[in-house]
Amino acid sequence: MKPSVKNNVFLAICICLLGCSPSTKEKSEPNQKRAYQGPIIDMHLHALEENELSPEPMAMCTPLSTIVQHFDPQNDFGDVFWGKAANPDCENPYWSPVTYEEYVERLSNQVEKYNITAITSGSLPATKKLISHFPDKFIRGIQFRINRDSIPVDSLQSLIETEGLKVLGEISNQYVGIAPNDPKMFPYYALAEEMDVPVLLHMGSGLPGTPLFLNPEYQVAHSNPLLLEEVLKKYPKMRISIAHYGEPFIDELIAMMYHYPQLYVDLGGIQWCYPREYLYQSHLKKMVDAGFGKRIMFGSDMIIWPELIDESIAIINDADFLTYEQKADIFYNNAARFLRLPHD
Repeated sequence: MKPSVKNNVFLAICICLLGCSPSTKEKSEPNQKRAYQGPIIDMHLHALEENELSPEPMAMCTPLSTIVQHFDPQNDFGDVFWGKAANPDCENPYWSPVTYEEYVERLSNQVEKYNITAITSGSLPATKKLISHFPDKFIRGIQFRINRDSIPVDSLQSLIETEGLKVLGEISNQYVGIAPNDPKMFPYYALAEEMDVPVLLHMGSGLPGTPLFLNPEYQVAHSNPLLLEEVLKKYPKMRISIAHYGEPFIDELIAMMYHYPQLYVDLGGIQWCYPREYLYQSHLKKMVDAGFGKRIMFGSDMIIWPELIDESIAIINDADFLTYEQKADIFYNNAARFLRLPHD
């Protein structure tokens, strides 16, 4: 064998054994292990007004379900919960910003790091102010609930026509005990269908102990996706996504997604509410295995802890049962299709 040939053979062996070629390494990496690194659409990001930030840093421990691991009902749950927010048990809590400038700066770091486009949900002043900082990245929604915000249907129509309102939601009626199929909501659904504006409807968990200290009218039963059947029959052309995916009613959700193929869901931060293995095996994998990976959308449910976006993204990327293509669908393609934005 000629010296030049030997050198070429040796070089080829070196490349194969040592992984000197990036393309070789990329091809050999299992599809499920590849982290998605493309643009992300966050369907569930909250906008706050300056006076909604706590003057003292508040801690967030994940998974959230373990923040209060046991409770004696002789105590006041609010005292216990807020005590944990001030003095958390976890080793590496997230701490909330205490100024609006810090809030925007930390959120900007996340938006730039992950190339995020987000549906911003909040009051009209809050969304307007936040979008002024991210004019090309955020899409304006509106958070409202009947009996609290009292926004008439004609006012919403005007906001859609003149104020650039693109999404109705997050609609959080569950916190005041109003079911998704309550007739009070029918005029809003009719408006959404007529004007072809997507709806984001809260159906799922809030903070642990929500009925005990924050929203006594909250009802877990209103998370059940079966409550949407009458709505989807009455307004079949409405675009609707279940924020928090009706957790924990997964079997009911699968039945509804099977029979109503227009129904989408967003993860809405539930990924950091529970331990990963429970989320993976009992929620996310079950939805994907049932064949509905094309209608699951990413949502961080970022409120006052911007770095929760980091964790929310990592949890999906670390799910080794998801292919790279399924991650791309969850992070971008499904939401782009739902919102009628460019997508693969």
